[in-house]
Amino acid sequence: MGQTNTKRLVQGAMIASIFGVLSLLNTYMGGMIDVLICYVMVVPIVWYGYTYSIKDNIIVCIAAMIVIALMGLPFFVISSFSSCVAGIFIGEALKRKSSKGTILCGSFIVMFMNNILIYKVFSGLLGMNIADELSEVYEMIHPLMPSLSLNTVLSIEPIFLIVMSAMETYVILLFCQLALSRFKIEFPGSFHIASMHLNYKWGMILLVVLIISYISINILHMNYMIFRYVYTLSFLIFMIEGLAFLCWILTVLEKPKLMILAFIGILLPYVQYIYGVLGVIDILTNLRYNIYHRKGMSS
Repeated sequence: MGQTNTKRLVQGAMIASIFGVLSLLNTYMGGMIDVLICYVMVVPIVWYGYTYSIKDNIIVCIAAMIVIALMGLPFFVISSFSSCVAGIFIGEALKRKSSKGTILCGSFIVMFMNNILIYKVFSGLLGMNIADELSEVYEMIHPLMPSLSLNTVLSIEPIFLIVMSAMETYVILLFCQLALSRFKIEFPGSFHIASMHLNYKWGMILLVVLIISYISINILHMNYMIFRYVYTLSFLIFMIEGLAFLCWILTVLEKPKLMILAFIGILLPYVQYIYGVLGVIDILTNLRYNIYHRKGMSS
C-alpha cells in the first residue's frame, strides 16, 4: 500500500514537473509551440486519471497549473487549463466505460469553452481578434470567390469557433488513442475520421434542415442570420461526412498515405461541394456497406 502511494505521488510530481519544463521551453521560444504542447499535455492527464482516482488527477492538475502560471505565457496558461479539464474528463470517461458519443460531446464542450475564453473573454489580454483573422481568410479566398462579401465571412464567427473546436477535439482524441493504446487503455471505438458516419435518421433530418435553409435564403430571400448559420453548419457536416467516406475508401484500398490529398481537397472551394454530395449519398444509400459487401464477395 505504501509503495502504491509513493508511486502515485512520484508519477504525479513527474507530470507536474514536465508541464513546468514545457511551459518554460514555450516561454523561451516566444509561444511558438504552445498549441502543440497543449495537445500533448492531455495524454498524461488522461493516463493518470485512468490509472488513479479523479481526486488524485485533480490534485496533479492543480499542481501543474500553479507551476505553469508562474512561468507560462497567458495564452499557454488558458490553453493548459483547458487541456487539464479535457484530460480529467476523458480519463474519467474511459474509466467509467462511457460511450464514444459522450466522450466526443464532452471533449468538444471543453474545447469550445476554451476558444470562448481565448477569443471572447480574454481576447484583449491575448491580442486574439477573431474578426481580424476572418478578414485575413477573406483576403485569401476573395480572388477565388469574388461574389463573397466581407460581411458574410465575418457573420460566420460562431461557426468558425464551432469548426475549430471540433477539429481540436478530433486531434486530441485521435492523439490520445494512438498514444494510450500502447498502455492497453481501451477506447469505445475508433476516433479515426474514416470511422465517422452519421446514421440515416439524423442524415435525413440534417438534409431537410439544409434544404429548408437553402430555400429560405436563395428562393424566399429570407436573408436572416439564423438561416445562414444553419445552412453553413449543416453543409459542413455533410462535407465532413464526404471526407470521412473518402478516407474510408482509401483505408479499404490500403492507400492510407493518400488521405493527405483528401484533407487538402476539402480546402478547395468548388471541391467542397463534391464532398458535400458524397456525404449525402454515403448517408442516404449506405454506400460504405454496399462497397464493403461487394469487395468481400469479389475477394
